[in-house]
Amino acid sequence: MTNPTPSNDPKFGRLALAALGVAMLFSIEGTAQQSELSPYSRYGFGLIGQLQPPAYAGLGGMETTLLNGYQFQPNNPASATYLNQTTFQASGIGNQMQLKQGDASASAAFGSPGPFGIVIKRNNGKNALILNLSPYSNSGYTISRSDTYTGIGLANERYEGDGGLSALNIGWARVFKGSKFVQAGSDSIRIQSNALHMGIQTHYLFGQISRTSTLDIIDPTFLDHRNRFTAQHRSVTVNAGMVYDQLLHVQYNDRGDFEQSISLRMGGVFTPSTNLHSSLVSIDETTQTLGGIPVPLDTAFYSERLDYRARMPRSLSFGSSLHFDRGDGMRIAAGVEYKTTAWDQVAPDFAPEMQSDGVEWMASESMHLGLQFNPGNPEQRHPTWGKATYRFGLNRQLQPYAVDGHQVQTQAITGGFTLPLVGSRSLSRLHFGTELGERSTQAGALEETFIRFHFGVSLMPFFKNNWLIPRLYD
Repeated sequence: MTNPTPSNDPKFGRLALAALGVAMLFSIEGTAQQSELSPYSRYGFGLIGQLQPPAYAGLGGMETTLLNGYQFQPNNPASATYLNQTTFQASGIGNQMQLKQGDASASAAFGSPGPFGIVIKRNNGKNALILNLSPYSNSGYTISRSDTYTGIGLANERYEGDGGLSALNIGWARVFKGSKFVQAGSDSIRIQSNALHMGIQTHYLFGQISRTSTLDIIDPTFLDHRNRFTAQHRSVTVNAGMVYDQLLHVQYNDRGDFEQSISLRMGGVFTPSTNLHSSLVSIDETTQTLGGIPVPLDTAFYSERLDYRARMPRSLSFGSSLHFDRGDGMRIAAGVEYKTTAWDQVAPDFAPEMQSDGVEWMASESMHLGLQFNPGNPEQRHPTWGKATYRFGLNRQLQPYAVDGHQVQTQAITGGFTLPLVGSRSLSRLHFGTELGERSTQAGALEETFIRFHFGVSLMPFFKNNWLIPRLYD
């Protein structure tokens, strides 16, 4: 009998259907796997950098300068010093995805938890301690197709995968502030003129990615085939963030009341290259499908490497934004950001089985645009919606994988808002973000359209219960 060995990964030009993704598994002990629904997530480490906190998801995934006082950015430790006080934040993500190629299509909805963590900071203090766990990459797919092969007839192929990597951060941040005197009528007042926010944190990556491909030949005289690949990864490095605020213009009236100001922010985040330790297990089996369940008959190939050494790439992002503030509470900020990760420079160190035929590693890049504003006129605005912060963003991302010479790209339009937690008598906030985007390689390839909803909360202590404040009495 003939037992043909299929390619482990089909070309997108032959895909007939891409369907349900696997559910996320999450444990309180700190291990996590992310849920995804995309055939593009079956390469390398999966889709990288897709899940953000709600506030920053609404800004197109920006991480350098459009920071706020209610939610920190896990990828930028310098953002912790923008918080007003100790803050706990958590979020969840809902997804609706439509996949289409030619006349075939599929759709599904799924959810997963987002980043969560805590920043410990005294009220208006200069130092902040960071503890955070957030998704780094996610992989999950189920692909089925049928084809007729010469000599064996009709065969069903199935490709499945799940898992992902998480990032654990423990870090510290500090802000250094400068001041100057400005004229206010016949008097002068002292104001903050500039600030340097700096932070550093551990960046521990860990997680597991599993992939299975199965060939089920309808003719019972032929044996079937199954390939299973499991990779456990772990890597530890640091990433550092820095943001510089410079006041460009400020104006006070003759009574000394603030009227307006314009400031400039410039910032960046850097993650150096580091070692990657992987446990890789690959097994090829001949099977017989009985009642729809593949039963192993013989092992054709087995490989186990418990401590495979490679490298994770360096990453750099930098951006700038302008901020306009008015005395009646109106605030407008707009920024631009660029990020690059040198995956192509470390690709030769990766194990060959981490990638499939026709796919190559590329340097990843992304461009982000963001806008956020707060309404003015506090006497006339709505007591809840008038206190909200509204966001809008655009992004375009190139994943580190090229399929048949065409790099996987994602582009999205985003939006969101932050509301005060009514009745809490604190600075706690509710955050909402949404993304509408598409992912593909080139015309005629598999096209994914997704809508992603982010829901989150930032909890801060009531002002009478501020933590880390020394008691004035026993």
